[in-house]
Amino acid sequence: MRLHVLLAYETASLQQDMPSTHVIVLPELFDRGYAALKHGDGIHSADDEYVGLFRDISRRAHCTCIAGSLAIRDKHGSLANSSLVFRNGTCIHRYDKIHLFRPGGDTRYFRAGSSNKVFTVSLGGKRVRAGVIICYDLRFPELTRMLAQDGMQVLFVPARWPVMRDDAWQTLLKARAIENQIFTVGCNAQGKEGGYSYVFDPLGRLVMSSRRNPGAVSLDVRLDLDLIREAHALHKNLQDAVLLKKIRFPARSSRTAG
Repeated sequence: MRLHVLLAYETASLQQDMPSTHVIVLPELFDRGYAALKHGDGIHSADDEYVGLFRDISRRAHCTCIAGSLAIRDKHGSLANSSLVFRNGTCIHRYDKIHLFRPGGDTRYFRAGSSNKVFTVSLGGKRVRAGVIICYDLRFPELTRMLAQDGMQVLFVPARWPVMRDDAWQTLLKARAIENQIFTVGCNAQGKEGGYSYVFDPLGRLVMSSRRNPGAVSLDVRLDLDLIREAHALHKNLQDAVLLKKIRFPARSSRTAG
């Protein structure tokens, strides 16, 4: 069973030629990034015309569209770094970035999210359980583990991860894949605020790297979901994990002066 994923870097190409795919995913803050936010631009509402573009793409392509992330303002004026997921024209999931990256200015612009959950992707007559986190969230394994415990098979990570920290980006994507026995799809922005995109399988093997085609408008990748079963044949990481609440730590010994 193969899941066809398209990493997209330009919305114009999606409008002109609708791809045949199961999932389209875009980078974090793909509407001009932090540079736009500094000038008060790139801010949307959940039902504005720009967001509607991705709703329409999902409907016309008969697929799931993970609209990377956008700066979404709610009716109370609060701003969140939100990933909206559309399937066949309907918003089926919204995730607001939980871990805000202070050096990048996240805390100046956004309020932090507080929850996340798994959603499903259509694959023929079957459903694939997927999850999304955003950029800096990748550094916090508990969030991915929570989704994996809920049955997630593929993790999508829209990001603006700078090339100077590319080693950490690759390593963390690979680690989340291995420890949870899932596919990780890192869709990174291009240009000054971004770097390269990578996909890893449940055994930590590199499936795709955009280093081979760094200026591509889009990149196709096929995920062989049977590899999840292959990984589970070797280990059952989620079942074998000993939860922290079950571990008894010895009490600290008090020091006495003298």
